[in-house]
Parts: sequence; structure tokens; C-alpha cells
Amino acid sequence: MQKFFKRASIAVIILLLALFYSPRLIALRNSPTTVAKWEYEDSLLLSSDRNTNAVFVRSGSDERLASVQDDTYTVSLFGIVPLKNITVVSTSDQVALSGVAVGVILYTNGVQIVGLGSIQTENGLISPAANAGLKRGDTILKINGVEVSGAEHFSSLIASIGDSCTVEGVRDGKEFSCTVYPAIDDASGQRRVGAWVRDSTSGVGTLSIIDPKTMRFAALGHAVTDIDTGVMLMTQRGLITVANIFDVERGVPGAAGELLGSFSKDERYAIGAVDTNSEFGIAGTIINANGIPMNLIEIAKASEVRLGEATLYATVDGTNVLGYSCNVIRADVQSSPQTQGMIIEVTDKALLERTGGIVQGMSGSVLVQNGRLIGVVTHVFVNEPDRGYCLYAEWMYKKLLDN
Repeated sequence: MQKFFKRASIAVIILLLALFYSPRLIALRNSPTTVAKWEYEDSLLLSSDRNTNAVFVRSGSDERLASVQDDTYTVSLFGIVPLKNITVVSTSDQVALSGVAVGVILYTNGVQIVGLGSIQTENGLISPAANAGLKRGDTILKINGVEVSGAEHFSSLIASIGDSCTVEGVRDGKEFSCTVYPAIDDASGQRRVGAWVRDSTSGVGTLSIIDPKTMRFAALGHAVTDIDTGVMLMTQRGLITVANIFDVERGVPGAAGELLGSFSKDERYAIGAVDTNSEFGIAGTIINANGIPMNLIEIAKASEVRLGEATLYATVDGTNVLGYSCNVIRADVQSSPQTQGMIIEVTDKALLERTGGIVQGMSGSVLVQNGRLIGVVTHVFVNEPDRGYCLYAEWMYKKLLDN
């Protein structure tokens, strides 16, 4: 019997030594005590260099992260024998949280057609623009090779040309050209084409986040579209200025409410210059950060958002950013950027009393859960104003600020 126990002990010692000097445990012992947590959990142990001076440790069936104290993990063998303490460092991006209401002024590339009509001529009613195939929502960039700089410039170019002109523009993201034959308007004696155009738009929205390293900002969480055509504006340039919210049209089922605010369109009062208009929001560069909150917060991964309580930061009175309680009631699984990922329900009595829930102008308001930024408000449910769609903050950052 003694020989059996002696041999068994020797076998156990050899096994433990073999395990102790196995490649996996040697790699673990040689790994740094500071690590970066892997983005997605799975069932393997892995060490790799991702230019962060840290290794990535993922849980496994033999060596696993067995206990957690603050940001310190104990890696244990079989979940029993402690092997090493590892401090986890964050690899998530950080941004400055905003929620400030802003006035948004955008100027289009060229002009956008917002309506078509007929001209009274000596030969009766004629619609040159419609006859040439132009449509509402078309963006006109050039006339006879001359770049159109605005609505007045468009009218002057049409008035000064001959019997025909070549129009170049964009429709549904594709370039086109056509020949238009302007008609002489009986009332004014000027050449016209029967098209109403717009070169700018403005309104109230919410500044979402700022990258403190580059001072790039993102806002709204959705594209700015023309109010008449619903077509996304091709932006040449734009401004954002701080808005003062002086009243609210409360949202009720069937009618979206709206923040009513005043703001200056004077460039001297601009806090940011807009250069991007996309389905994920507008973006640009902060040019005057005075008075803008710069509280840093970590961006949660889309996969880390959970159903339950969250805080909505918005400006619905004056210029004060306040936090309001809400619940995340749907969080879609998304592995790549999409524009709608969450649905929230406002539960805060003060916000419901003030606005009825989510209203126009609150687009861009930010959501925080467990101390991290998770999303940005984009749209309200017209028939349920206490509910709204949200964009994952990770996608806004990656599409607009992570260059």
C-alpha cells in the first residue's frame, strides 16, 4: 500500500510539474499584470499584442477569471488554485458628454429644388423645369458649368442665360445633367424655369459628444433633411450655436411636440463649424468651447447595453442640461453600425410634465447607463411620445469621430 501511495504521489507531482511548465501557464506567468479586457467574451485563453502594452485575457475552461475585486481579477487554475492577479485597464473610447441644445444652420452645396410650378407666358402656362425632368429634392450644382452658390445666384444665372442651359445636379446620390429651356415670365419679363429652390435650413437640435483630443463633435443622431422634400441636404458648410429653450410644445399621441428655442445665426456666436451631414448625425469642429461642459465619459460597446434603467441628459428649459430617468426597453443585437438600435421609455415625471416625453429638438440627447454612454436619441414615436428610438453611441463615434 505504501508503494502505491508513493507512486501515486510521484505521479501527481509529475503531473503538476508538467502542468506548471505547460506553454499556456508559462505564457500566463510571463504576461503583464496589467491587461486590457477583450471586447467579447468566449471560451479561450488568449494573449496578444494590440499595441496597448497589455495582453487580452479571455475566460477558459481550465484557467478562468474566477473572482473580481474592483478592477482586479484573480486568474485561477480550475477556478480553485490562484495563479495570478491581473488589473484590468479600459480600452474604450472616451468623449465629453454634452446634451446642450443648439441651433443648427446648414448651407447646401448648390441649391435644392423644393417645389415645381408653371410660368405664365405669351404662349400660356409652361413648366420648363418639369419638362426637362427636374424633380423636387434634386440638388442643382451647376448651370452652364458655373457653380451655383445660392438661391439668389441661381435666379440671376437663369435670368442671364439664353434660350437653353445645361443643368448639372445630384438625385438620390447620383449625378445627372439635363437641358432646360427657360421661359419668359409675362409679369416680370425675366427668364424663369418654374422651380422654387432653397440654399439653407435651420432648427433646434442637441449636441451629443465631443472628442477631447481632436475637438470634433457629433450631434442629432440623424441626418438633416429638407422640411419640404424629406431629402438629406448635401451640406457645404454649417454652424451650431447655443440655443436658449424658452418654451415647449408638448408631445401628445398623434402629434410630435417640439422644443422652442432662440439662437443666433451670426458666425461670431458659433461654437462649432459643421462639415458633415450623414444618417448618423452631423459632425464638425468645435471653434469656441467656452461654456460647453467637458465631462469625460467612457463609451459602452453596443453589446454591453442592457435592458433597464438609464439616464437621459437633455436641455428642455433655458440652457441647463439635466438628467432624467428612463428605461431601455429594447436593445437590438448589432455587430456593425446601424441607425436605430434601442428603444427607450421616459419615466421621469418632471420631463413628462414638461415635454410629454421626447419631442423634436431633443434629437442628440445622450443616454447613460452604469456610468457609461450608451446611446443618442434620434426619433420619437408619434403615437407614443414617451418612447423613442436611439442610436448606439459606439456607432455615432465610429462613423463621425473615429478618423
